[in-house]
Amino acid sequence: MVSGSYEALGLDGFSCVDRYTRFGAYGYSGTDSQLQDARPLPPVDWDKVNWQTLQEQCFERNADRYESAQQPLSMHSLPFTAISHETLSQHNRPEQSFPRSRPRSAVILRAWHDMPWTENMKHYVRSLVMELSLHTGSEYQVFILSHVKDNNIPIYAVNGEDNAQRLKEKYMPKEFHDMTVFFNNQTLESWYPAIEEHSPYYQHLQPVEIFSQVFPDFDYYWQLEMDSRITGHSYHFFEKAAEFARNQPRKYLWERNAYFYIPGAHGTWEEFMKMVESSMEDKESIWGPTPPDSRISPIGPRPPVPHPRDDHYEWGVGEEADLMLFLPIFDPRDTTWTFPNVIWNLSQRDPRRAAPIMMGRYSKGLLDAIHFAQVEQGIALASEMTAASFSLWHGLKAVQVPHPIYLDGKWTPKELNRIMNKGSPEKMNGGPDSIWNFDHKFDHILYRTTYMFFTQTAEDLYRRWLGYVVDPHQYTDGSNHQDPQGRNWFDNGDLIKA
Repeated sequence: MVSGSYEALGLDGFSCVDRYTRFGAYGYSGTDSQLQDARPLPPVDWDKVNWQTLQEQCFERNADRYESAQQPLSMHSLPFTAISHETLSQHNRPEQSFPRSRPRSAVILRAWHDMPWTENMKHYVRSLVMELSLHTGSEYQVFILSHVKDNNIPIYAVNGEDNAQRLKEKYMPKEFHDMTVFFNNQTLESWYPAIEEHSPYYQHLQPVEIFSQVFPDFDYYWQLEMDSRITGHSYHFFEKAAEFARNQPRKYLWERNAYFYIPGAHGTWEEFMKMVESSMEDKESIWGPTPPDSRISPIGPRPPVPHPRDDHYEWGVGEEADLMLFLPIFDPRDTTWTFPNVIWNLSQRDPRRAAPIMMGRYSKGLLDAIHFAQVEQGIALASEMTAASFSLWHGLKAVQVPHPIYLDGKWTPKELNRIMNKGSPEKMNGGPDSIWNFDHKFDHILYRTTYMFFTQTAEDLYRRWLGYVVDPHQYTDGSNHQDPQGRNWFDNGDLIKA
């Protein structure tokens, strides 16, 4: 493991699963000889399963646990035009408030309309619905938000619903039809006319912003990519990530967020926090809202004391995070990162933050702030700067969750720390020597981790776990790195992305 920690997150690192125990209940079947003594599971006709109906039934049985006691709107596509604020405020608001034990979250799986569906992809989506929604009494609801890339497919014509249904029947497994919502570029152009850019590359969050306006009765919105996998129980991972973020104090939080936390170099999480504090002596820290100008009226709380040194790591503890991401959050302005200066209606020196990979959890309040700034003021940033920068401006709590990340290579923790954490402590990885500079100097490290925007290691590891044949020339020692039974095991709770 190169960065992150089971201990820091409270993840169970002592139990592990192979492919059968992880996905057997969701349709995975193998022919390996090791299964000869296992009790076979009864076959399931998955085309007769309607996961959306099951989620709705689960919500109805548990509605008194939540503030909104009605189901979200059912629709085949996101609305073409923006819904008025009055309509949104009236939608699904019950006449009485119910005491609720838990917040409620939407889990949004990003896809495109003609995406090939592998068997493993079906297993994974089934596991998410079961473990996050049905297992929890509807604390989560899973959706597939699918981009119709062909603008010639008229999803907003008079027969748009029929066209959407034909897309589902042609490209999607039947079991997921009713939990799928379509959008296209015209959707984004109609909702955000003040922003000239709507491509996924630069405005990946816009569909989620719209989703949060159309489905406003969730407290949080998780965004997941279809090329990622949670190898342990999804609910365990989500809840431990949220618990970690909730327990983080705001003191030096932005500075800690910029690091790769490497236990072999930094020690325990508590020791890491002390190291950051010591390094920040006599240096300026982010403390409260940092708006770029008067157009942004911060919605986050004001600091209870004038300076971080006056706080005893109390402010923010127990506060839910508005933004949870899984890689460092850094200042890109003085780096040669991919697009540090791709902004709209902002100054090049305005404060901002970036975080590679947009999988994570976004609060309703944060998405509202982004949405209204884009609609009313035309303020926008490139995709991976959007949520982190708005959190910075508004004084919202943003947390990098240090989940376990593995590296295929032979470097010591101290070597990796020198390479992956460069710069002054108040601007870690925010300068000309940043690990995030797009000069490809450290591709041989970043692309060999298990969680990165491009990484062969995550795919190789996952395919081997699934039992695919290994290239004997791929590893220097030529071994298969398998257990005595010939199956790979994953620790419980890894998040990997290829």
